[in-house]
Amino acid sequence: MFLLVYARIYGKAFVDALAAIGRNLWTLILPMALLLAFLTLARLVSPLGIAGGFLLSLAMTAGCSIYTYFVAQVVAKNRVGLGDLRTSIGAYFWTWMNLFFVLWIVDLILGPMEVTPDGQRLRSAVSMIILVVLNAAPEIIYLKGASGGLETIQRSFTFLQECWIEWLVPNVLIIAGVWFLITGAIPLHVLPFPQITFPVLAGALLHLVMVFRGFLFQMLDGSTHRQRMFRFRGKL
Repeated sequence: MFLLVYARIYGKAFVDALAAIGRNLWTLILPMALLLAFLTLARLVSPLGIAGGFLLSLAMTAGCSIYTYFVAQVVAKNRVGLGDLRTSIGAYFWTWMNLFFVLWIVDLILGPMEVTPDGQRLRSAVSMIILVVLNAAPEIIYLKGASGGLETIQRSFTFLQECWIEWLVPNVLIIAGVWFLITGAIPLHVLPFPQITFPVLAGALLHLVMVFRGFLFQMLDGSTHRQRMFRFRGKL
């Protein structure tokens, strides 16, 4: 019964994600468009040294804000267009900036430790912990309205404490799928024009995953395992 109930939850989140994206099909190309714009900017500012790095940091923050805004609108089942681009840049800009600042401080503290093998292992362990703790950070930002860096970290950690199995199981499966794509276990090289079609397909899949996560977060957040079992058991 437990497995059937959660299969139902994941299935509903997936179907809801497909329906929401269907209202905004153009957003499937958004991840690749933002990545292409970032890489283009990186080439342009690379001769600028530290100033170029600062500009790239601002661009990355703006890109996260843009993408988070559009994912939020898709999950809210709203229709969005490029006319919302100006709004999206500032929607979550300072939230992401605050989070990146906290992570920069952590990196600054751990940086000198890399001179020793133990320090390198410690930094790798901390990086892994950060990836796990911040796994739900995008959803915390656009669904829970977190604004500070420490607040985002704390609320993401709290959510994972309450729903770590329910949340991490599908995400681990997604990561495994990404690994198969990267290692070539899935023969995507047979696609026509793979240098173009593969990045576009990967970006579209990423978008589907992010929207799926948004709907899954809504179903898990604020509910207990018992409540979810009661709610979805009768729908099987």
